Amino acid sequence: MPDFVPSPDSGELAAKLAEARRKMAALDLPRPLAARLHRRFIAICDAVKAPGADEASGERRLAAFLAVLERGARGTTGEQEHEQAGPNRCGVRPDGR
Repeated sequence: MPDFVPSPDSGELAAKLAEARRKMAALDLPRPLAARLHRRFIAICDAVKAPGADEASGERRLAAFLAVLERGARGTTGEQEHEQAGPNRCGVRPDGR
């Protein structure tokens, strides 16, 4: 993905979006998680660009996304908590079934 450098007059939100994109690209995440985070980032960008978009709402969504990225950098995104636990390498599920 090419680097995005916002123009000086494009605003603080654009700079924050560019920084979030750089942080996301720097993380070494499993492909499914990286894909989910990328889709979430694109959704935030699309919402910010929509006609009549509320900048404060975009700031809140971006702040929440950056918090997830920060947890991802530490290896604890919380994204996996919503997935059903499957069998481990031995074929045993975490719940013993």
